[in-house]
Formats: sequence, structure tokens, C-alpha cells
Amino acid sequence: MNTARPMRRRTYLGGMATAALSAALPAVPDRSARAQTPIVLKLATADTMQDTSYKVGERFGQEIARRTDGRYSVQMYVNGALGSTVNLASSLQTGIIDCAILTSGFLESFAPSVQVIDLPFVFKDAPTAERLLDGELGRRLFAEMETKGIKGLAWGWYGWRQLETRDRAVTTPDDMRGLKIRIQPGPVFAAMFRAVGAVPIALDGSEVYLALSQQTVGGVDFPMPTSVTFKMYEVTKYLALTQHVYNAGALMVSKARWEQLSEADRTAFQEAATGLLPYWRATIGKASEDAETFLRAHGMQVTTVDFKAFHEKMDPVYSQFSPKYPDLFKMIMAEHA
Repeated sequence: MNTARPMRRRTYLGGMATAALSAALPAVPDRSARAQTPIVLKLATADTMQDTSYKVGERFGQEIARRTDGRYSVQMYVNGALGSTVNLASSLQTGIIDCAILTSGFLESFAPSVQVIDLPFVFKDAPTAERLLDGELGRRLFAEMETKGIKGLAWGWYGWRQLETRDRAVTTPDDMRGLKIRIQPGPVFAAMFRAVGAVPIALDGSEVYLALSQQTVGGVDFPMPTSVTFKMYEVTKYLALTQHVYNAGALMVSKARWEQLSEADRTAFQEAATGLLPYWRATIGKASEDAETFLRAHGMQVTTVDFKAFHEKMDPVYSQFSPKYPDLFKMIMAEHA
């Protein structure tokens, strides 16, 4: 009796049952897929989602993902979501957050040499500031920051700091006398406003609107794009185009995170940050122009100032701070020759 055909049929039916059983069972996760789950990096900024710093952070994250084949992704935290700006700097030092974009005024407290780039009127124009910050000056500032737990990647820009006031137009230093003005916590900012007779009060950016509304302060020195996103036109009436500080910003990585990266990934992070600079600076330049138009249209009265009078009032500030960092100061002053 020939039994070959029944055997083949049992084998075929057995194969069908095995296939059906396999289809019914949940798939076993592929280990190689698990290995590709990106490491999520926390990137914080004190600004809003409408600010250029948010757009820069997003682009940085996209570039990091592209350059590392998806091994890293960036999650953005804005507008004080992870604490005040001072807290963000501390969290970056300790590695609680991985990356941050902050203005120079909030870096002075733990990297004092940064004070030199916040000196009033120290940069004669934006191209000069960019050239110096991209060169030896910027590298030396970042070197000090690295000893404090922060790896600086690139010096960007927030726009020239201007003066916004509630109830007085400012054209000369005398107009500043007695004015309570919100400042960043850096000592240079306190010194420059005391030099014109104002009363500096350090507040986080998130507190400025309320402070102006309640008349706790009568003015602030925001760059114009920040004035728009923080709605300063609702609580101030006058805009003085002082351009007293270039207002650099830094894109940084916690040194704790940096030391975990391979050399290839470090290169990817650095190149991603450097590659963003033209976009960052051009976007801020355009945003500043648009912001002035917007602020005028929303009722702010714009004044120009007596620059010579303001410069002369800054002599005590230079006498106080420039001797602390003579080599860095000379680098900048050489551009004025």
C-alpha cells in the first residue's frame, strides 16, 4: 500500500497549523530595532515658541538626528517650563538638562569672563561681534565655561538690546535718572544702569510683564524681537534705540552629556551648531526689522538717543570691568582702531 501521499498531506496540514499559530502570536521585538530607539535630549530656553531661539533649537535637533542616523533626538522646553533662566544654567552644569540656549547675561555668574562681551557699546557693529565670537575671543570664553561643567558649541545672537519704558521717553542719560529698570542678573548690567542714575532690579524674563503692569519696574532693556514675543507693547509706551549691548546667546551642551558622546557624535553636534549660525543671525536681523515696524504700529513711540552722552557715562563701567580681563578686552578694542 502506498503511504507517501497521506504523509505529504499530514506534513502540509501541520505546516498550515504552524503558520496560523505563528500569525496569532505577538511578534517578538527585533533587538536591532530596539537599539535604534533614539536617546532623547532635553534642550531648554527661557524664551517662547515664537522666539528665534526655539526655531534654532528645533533645527539643531533635526541636524543632530540627521547627522547621527537617528541615535539622538531633541525635546524642546520653553518659557520657564524647567525653571527660571538662572535655574536652567545650573541644571545645565549639573547635567539635569542636556542642552540650552541662553543669553550671555545669565552666563556671567558662573563664567565671569563673559562679562567682557556685555560691556556697553563694546562692539562697534554686528559683523565685528560675529567675527570675534567665532574666533579666539569666543573660544576663550567657552574654555572658561567648560571648567564649570558646560560645553559651548556656538555663539549666536538675540538682537541689539534696546530700552523700553512705561512713562518716559529716553534720549539722554538724564532721562534715566531714578528709573527702576529690570535687568538680567549679570553685574555688568547693574553697573551700566547705575552709571546713568537708574535703579536696576534683577528679574527673570517671565516676570517682566507683570512687573511692568504693576509698576514694580518702569522699564526693561529687551531686544526688539523679544519685546514683541513678550508683548512689551501692552505695558510700555516708549522705545529708545540705544543698541547698548550686542546680546550674544550661546548654544551649549552639558559637559556630563558631552563626555558620554563618541568622537564622531561630538563632531556631529559641533558641526550642527556651527552650521546654524548663518540662519540664527540672519533670522534675528530680519526679526529685529520686523519687530520695530510692529512695535511702531502698536503704538510705541520710538526715539533715537545721544550716543556720545551715553558713551561718556560708561567710563566707570569700563574702569571697573576691563582690568579683570585685559587680554579679552584688548581683542575687542583692537577692532575699534
